[in-house]
Amino acid sequence: MTKIIIAILVVLLVATNTFWLYRQFNDHATDAFQSQQGYESANRQVAATVIASDAIRGKTKEEALTLLKRLFPDEMAFEKEGALHTRWLTFPLTPEGRVSGVAADPLAVAQSESQVHGTVGNEVFWPKK
Repeated sequence: MTKIIIAILVVLLVATNTFWLYRQFNDHATDAFQSQQGYESANRQVAATVIASDAIRGKTKEEALTLLKRLFPDEMAFEKEGALHTRWLTFPLTPEGRVSGVAADPLAVAQSESQVHGTVGNEVFWPKK
């Protein structure tokens, strides 16, 4: 009877350790995937910001307001602290009242520059100064 109990306990020990090991591998793979997804998403956002900045740079405040109204018809654009704002975008203005670009989300920029595991086809799009 003792041998049976020992055998059952050994089988349970091996089974629980195997399950624990599986969970560790699975958690690591999930974390790596989520980290990679965040990195790629941040790079997309930074790239879109750079492209949008090139497209909007030099436009007048009125032209930018017209574009924002077309993009977000239900949103109210407003000017505050030298920039045009909506819930989604910020366009800094020059002293002459022209748009200088699109303000980038600092968190996205930091995340796009972070080092993660995995291979990314397109590296950081943010122009280095």
